[in-house]
Amino acid sequence: MNKLKNKLIHFIDQFSQYSIIGLYFWLFMFRSGFIYGFFPAAIGLIKSIRELSREDGNTSVKAIYTNAFHEFKQQKWVSFLLFLFTGISLMSLYSFLFTEYPFLGFIQIPLIILTCMLWIFSVYSVYFLSQEEKKSNNIKWIYALAFDTCIRRPINSVVICLTLLALCLLIKINLIVFIFFAPPLFVMLTKRIVYIPSILLR
Repeated sequence: MNKLKNKLIHFIDQFSQYSIIGLYFWLFMFRSGFIYGFFPAAIGLIKSIRELSREDGNTSVKAIYTNAFHEFKQQKWVSFLLFLFTGISLMSLYSFLFTEYPFLGFIQIPLIILTCMLWIFSVYSVYFLSQEEKKSNNIKWIYALAFDTCIRRPINSVVICLTLLALCLLIKINLIVFIFFAPPLFVMLTKRIVYIPSILLR
């Protein structure tokens, strides 16, 4: 009976921790102006889940997010491009725009493909930047490595993209569940899919 009770307590504790991690992701997104805040918030998200999985992890979620915010808040341009292309791609899906702007039909598919590639590149980048073992502080080198990896690992990249699209469906099912659990769930589903080059682990 005690064993079952302990498992239940552990489950409730984990459930609450993941919901807090998900909430902090959005809070720090808004703190950075939303369209500029994806990178620091996503890095804080990955580091928080990594800390939660450690038996000796005792750093607070807020502290992890705050450190990530101060360390990577200058990485605004990729976050901005990410949301710019996402917004344009979503707008291109509305049929009435084709009547007003017929040329959109020619750029819609390339635009959506480019947006998906940018999201995949961003996922690899935040995973690489969150690596505590990384030896290089050269952000441009990390970006180049992320781009190279997402091209060299096409199957992993496609799975990452499909996972992201699948979780976006939660918005239609339940917005509250999406806000609290989509961010940590995405990391839990992709942490074994994202390939981390050995050069970052040396």
